[in-house]
Amino acid sequence: MLRQLLVFSKGAYIEPRHIQTAKMLGEIQELIKTTFPKNIQFRSSVAEGLLPIMGDPTQIHQVLVNLCVNARDAMPEGGVLTLQADNVEIDESYACDIPGAKPGPYVMWRISDTGVGITSEVLDRIFEPFFTTKALGKGTGLGLSIVVGIVKSHHGFVNAYSKPLKGSTFSVYIPADTSGIDEADAPVKVLNSFRGNGEAILVVDDSEGMRGAAKTVLDALNVHIITAIDGQDALEIVAKFGHTLSAVITDVHMPNMDGLAFVRELRAHLPEIGIIVISGNLDEDEAKGFAELGVHTFLDKPFTQDKLTMALSQVLAS
Repeated sequence: MLRQLLVFSKGAYIEPRHIQTAKMLGEIQELIKTTFPKNIQFRSSVAEGLLPIMGDPTQIHQVLVNLCVNARDAMPEGGVLTLQADNVEIDESYACDIPGAKPGPYVMWRISDTGVGITSEVLDRIFEPFFTTKALGKGTGLGLSIVVGIVKSHHGFVNAYSKPLKGSTFSVYIPADTSGIDEADAPVKVLNSFRGNGEAILVVDDSEGMRGAAKTVLDALNVHIITAIDGQDALEIVAKFGHTLSAVITDVHMPNMDGLAFVRELRAHLPEIGIIVISGNLDEDEAKGFAELGVHTFLDKPFTQDKLTMALSQVLAS
């Protein structure tokens, strides 16, 4: 408790070291398998060639363990805990929506559970210090604020996605250390040369920053962008302008009407329209539901400008 208070009050002090993140994940996996209840299934997915980072190994270990313990506590009756790790590229269009984020290569850790989930009201406060929904004596309310403090001190950021009874996902992004990588070995970026012909594209997302970023990217592609804040708002637009739309890009988790319910209604009006689904936390049931509606193009948040461009060009072509 004292150590956490010191980190919270003074900020996390970093003793930077070169960290092989894949090795650290292996240690955390063993910890989970040997100490977590047997009614919690563990799954992991670690990308080949996971990049290293520069940071304090103890603090990064604390971040990942804290998030895994929170996931465990959210599944008192058991469930599935998934730990994913991947290399991701953050471009300017996405970085502008994240305070303190800079474009470049990152290492992403994603911890997902199938637990009780978090309401939108609580989700807005979970990173506040001393805020907790746990019973007296079961939590200090410092865990997630410490996580954010450590991640920010490593020049990274944290995204949280959740839905009541649908589990939660926390994604941690830390800048990758590419200083030891030969430029000849670096992945070659393939720029998409797609240019539109004034097609009308509907973008549905409750995040103003995400709508703005998508509009900035797509405006440069010579397409016409219409935005909506949720599924209900989008259906009103479809009722008025549906015959002019060429494609729809929709988030999944939104208030009033989520992405899956919106797409079901959309198919009744425009059965053949191309659809791109974007999400930071798409579970198996949701993915199956979209597939049954003929949606097969998904973008995982955060996505780069090139990935969005490529997905749109493929959807319009088909």
